[in-house]
This record gives sequence, C-alpha cells and structure tokens, in this order.
Amino acid sequence: MDERKATGILNAAEQLFLQFGYRKVTIDEVARRAGVGKGTIYLYWPSKLELFGAVFTRDGVAMLTAAADALRADPREVLLSVSSRRTFIATMNNPLARAIVTGDQALLGDLLTTTPATGEMGLGKLGTTDLVLRLLHRHGLLRDDPEQDPMLAYRVAATTAGFYAVENTSAAGGFALESKADALADTVSSAFEPAEEPSLAVLEAARAEALTFYERWCHELSAVLNPSAKETAK
Repeated sequence: MDERKATGILNAAEQLFLQFGYRKVTIDEVARRAGVGKGTIYLYWPSKLELFGAVFTRDGVAMLTAAADALRADPREVLLSVSSRRTFIATMNNPLARAIVTGDQALLGDLLTTTPATGEMGLGKLGTTDLVLRLLHRHGLLRDDPEQDPMLAYRVAATTAGFYAVENTSAAGGFALESKADALADTVSSAFEPAEEPSLAVLEAARAEALTFYERWCHELSAVLNPSAKETAK
C-alpha cells in the first residue's frame, strides 16, 4: 500500500465529508480532490462505506493515541472522571468525533447506522467500557465491582452519553466547554469513584496496566487502515 497516496485519499474524503456531508460526497469527487484515479481508491477501499469507515477509524486511532499520551504525562488520567473530562473536551473540539457522538444527521446521513466504525467509536462499545471498569476496580479506583453489577458498564456509558446527547439541544445552554467538562467529571466522580484520594503508587500501577489496553486498541484499529491493494496503484 502506498501510504502517502492512501493518506491523501483519506484527507480528501475527510475534507469533503466535513464540507458536504456523507450523502453528497462521491468517490469521483474524492479522487479529484486527492489527485488520483477513481480505480486507485477502489483498490484500497472497495466501497464508499469502507472508505469513510477508514476515515473515522483513523480519527479514532488519533484520539486513542492522544489519550495514551495524556496518560503517560499524568497518572491521574487513569481516573474515570479525569479521562472522561479530557475526552469530552477533545471530542467536542474534533469535528469528526463530535458528529458521531452527537448523531449529526446532516453530516453522517446513513453512515451512523451502516458502519460500526462510527457507532463503536467516541463513546465506545460496552465491552470495551467493561474492560476499563474491571481494571479500575482492581486498583481500587471504582466504587462498584463490575463482576457483581452487570449493569455498571451501561450506567457509566449512559451517564457520559447524556452530556454528549444534549449538545445539539437547548439544554446545552451557553455554558463554556470547560465548565461542561468539569460538570461531567464531577458527575462521574460522585456516581462511580471512591471518596478517598488514591495514592500516586496506585495511580501509577493502574496507568501501567491501562497503557497496555490503549496500545492494543490502537494496534487493532490501525490494522483496519492498512488494506492490501490487489495491484500497484497507478
């Protein structure tokens, strides 16, 4: 796969998506914007759906990488409340991610319901959430035990999802993004975390384990971005 050419195609698709929305973008337009032949795109991504799935997957990898970098820089980022706050700000400042979590139909069209690359990003799958919660509980950073409460992952996802869901409604008000992120962190902390402040040793131990998860998820998502062309693109 020609990485430079593939990156140019994904860049073009992302730009056109943000400008016109999924429904109005064609493979012909992406090819023209990227300066490649239409057939070249189909060598890498057999359909428009798979192409835009790759666009969102690439964005997901970038967000996971940023999350891992934040965690390396500050062990407190392993806390559910702290990571939820940072993720909310990062998502709201990212046009692609924001479109997903707020269900922006004008941009997404039927892409939101036809590819897992959108629905399983941003807020994440319940299975992924459950893995994180089990890690946090093992280190004493979560009040309830996921093994004893099968609904815990759902409760966490529903709580955080609510802050994203109201962004396109009047309930969002005129509050600053940082203030809303603080409110999310406070809500998550009050609902799910122990009252006691964890020690640095506990945070560092949890961080080390969490980083292995981030690295694995980045690897799994990155693999989707490397489709094999059937022949060398011209």
